[in-house]
Amino acid sequence: MAESVSLRGPDEQPADGRDWNAGGDGLALALSLPPGRRLGSARLLVGAAEGGERPLDELELPGLATDIGPHAGTSEALWQWARVDWKAPRALIGVRVEASPPAVGALVPPRRTGARLRLFSNGSWLPLAPLDTLPTGTEQSFPAQCASALMAEMLIEGDAAEKRTGVLIPGMLNGRRIGLRFTRQPCQLSVAIGNEPPFFSADAPLPEAGLVVAGLARATNRYLSDHPGVAVVPLNIATANTHPLRIIAFEAELEAPPPPATPDAPPPEPTDQPRPGERALLPPSDRIPRVARLCDADHAAGLRLRPLPQGVRLSSVQLQLRNPGDEEARGTLSLHADEHGSPAGTALVSWPIALPAGDTPRWVCSRLPAPRPLAGQPWWLVCRVEHGSLQWYADTHCPDLIDAASHCRGSGPWLPLDTPAPAPWLHLQAGVLDPED
Repeated sequence: MAESVSLRGPDEQPADGRDWNAGGDGLALALSLPPGRRLGSARLLVGAAEGGERPLDELELPGLATDIGPHAGTSEALWQWARVDWKAPRALIGVRVEASPPAVGALVPPRRTGARLRLFSNGSWLPLAPLDTLPTGTEQSFPAQCASALMAEMLIEGDAAEKRTGVLIPGMLNGRRIGLRFTRQPCQLSVAIGNEPPFFSADAPLPEAGLVVAGLARATNRYLSDHPGVAVVPLNIATANTHPLRIIAFEAELEAPPPPATPDAPPPEPTDQPRPGERALLPPSDRIPRVARLCDADHAAGLRLRPLPQGVRLSSVQLQLRNPGDEEARGTLSLHADEHGSPAGTALVSWPIALPAGDTPRWVCSRLPAPRPLAGQPWWLVCRVEHGSLQWYADTHCPDLIDAASHCRGSGPWLPLDTPAPAPWLHLQAGVLDPED
């Protein structure tokens, strides 16, 4: 199935395993797949085509400016700061600031000197990482960072009480030049569908070993949904400089084709509505919720209720819940027998529950798979969440039919709710069916 998907370059040949220049307007690629199909998965690995370094002295001096003006034509001058601007972003890995203490008042041994460095990247001046203050006179190396300019503030060892402090403070140095070392890594990679905003970007230099472009299948399928019948998706890869990149690998699989059409089945009964003929087991609550109990992968909550009358069957439950996350929360509701004041380990019955994200609490109705009698002993309703989280709202003034409210963490013990007092309980409505005549 993977051979049904291809990624081709501007020359209509396979793009993977080849070097490309993605500077300027970017590299236009074509992702082709059968009409009407979607991607199940895709993996695009992009890396730097070259990893070699440029020598320190290759950058020409006219790009150097200082607080006293351009440096061109001068061998040395007193600097408070110096700036080198090489316009297009490059991957900087080394700096050498050649500057020394001023000749006037020179001491033996000379004062320590250094420079505080800032890099201009993506429209902002940022400190050099991981350490922005470096000594002068020797080349300093660091992890590759994308930048188009460098600013160096001169530092010199200060005095206190006519003694050297060993601390570098801003001052003037006798500056000569600044050398820079770069790699040939492309910078600020971005990947987009056609002329759309990028769905993937990376500010750091592109590593030679490669970087996986995340979100390709999702972005492709969204484009296919917006353009029905299209079988070629335009892909644009761009970098902020002209160093070549290599498309190391491309792999993709199609989604399974849709199953053949079958006759329409009768619509299933809604699981989020009470069954016909239900009556409320508990009095309605119109109190404004203020406290909630967390239910997620590590937290569960439950209510113990008194036995139902003989012949009465529990049909549905309603919980006052809120999903505080950004995606749908999914979990299970289950009924348990009481075992020494806690829910028994094995559920009598369980069924799924799901709730989309929302800003306000809401009553969520959920039918049991089948109405169930619960006579003779107390029983528990337990809420667990496997994906995302839910807040189950609690209140005071526990109804008579509610026996207890508890929570547990992980595989720990069930503990009673301690807030809100007195007699806290978790908001619940229950629908029951009376005995049939």
